[in-house]
Amino acid sequence: MIAIAGQTDVGQRRKDNQDTLICQLLDSPKWPSKGMALVAAIDGVGGYMGGDIAAKIAKEYIEQYMAEPKGDIESMLREAVVHANNQIFEASKQDLKLSQMCCVLTAAVADANTQKLYFVHVGDTRLYCLRNGELNKLSKDHSIVGIREDANELTEEEAMNHPRRNEILREVGSVMHQIDDTDFYDSVETDFLPNDLLLLCSDGLSDMLTQAQMAAVLRKNTSLQKKVEELIDLANRQGGKDNITVVLAQNNAPEPAVKPSHFSKKTQEVRTEQIQNVPVQETVIAQNTEESKKVKQDSSYKCNFLMVS
Repeated sequence: MIAIAGQTDVGQRRKDNQDTLICQLLDSPKWPSKGMALVAAIDGVGGYMGGDIAAKIAKEYIEQYMAEPKGDIESMLREAVVHANNQIFEASKQDLKLSQMCCVLTAAVADANTQKLYFVHVGDTRLYCLRNGELNKLSKDHSIVGIREDANELTEEEAMNHPRRNEILREVGSVMHQIDDTDFYDSVETDFLPNDLLLLCSDGLSDMLTQAQMAAVLRKNTSLQKKVEELIDLANRQGGKDNITVVLAQNNAPEPAVKPSHFSKKTQEVRTEQIQNVPVQETVIAQNTEESKKVKQDSSYKCNFLMVS
């Protein structure tokens, strides 16, 4: 069986919430496996009008595309993200005020029965997995600071406090893409073992909490919804500088006799961009305006569900 929970919160500094999330079971009878969940953390890019609209378009399109099987899961996720990207781009051309709207996201399908995880990632949202008490980051940040942190050129503390931490190198919706544009997204297949706990989040969480702080909450013997609420509350108590989104998915199938401790990844392609002379977008939420108030999203959306296969 698989358990899921998620919530997004406006934080302490922002007037509106440009984050959104996906947190649902794939329960169509057409899916061959029961115990599958579709989860995502989606963060509208600020600094321009329409970040929340871009995030909403991505959410709705991915949910719709993934509702029923159309091929293998990893290919479907790639197609869903690319088509969502193109939907955002087409919508941006209809309104000059929204001409630069875009978002970043990490979208995943977790299958407890086949013990597989598939995810597609663009930007600086993140995916972690807690296995045997150890929290590992599975996604790679598409940001100047994130690349340096992943290369051990910056410590976690240095990265969290870096003045350029919000400058991203990839985003969803700014230009048209094809399915085979592998320099646009990272596409990964890996294991989702019994008792694995996945955490997807926006940078409103990862900029406020260290990996050790997140792991300490996730290890607690509490419900997934309680863990979600505690992570958001802790991020808010430490400043809540941005919108905060947290989604959890846990594989509650019986544990094997021998517990694997490593992660086996099959990655389609992950490129490390050259940092110099690369155009960037900054994920700083624009100041609250009358236009943004009109498209304000619910700042306290919650999702929690438990399915027994």
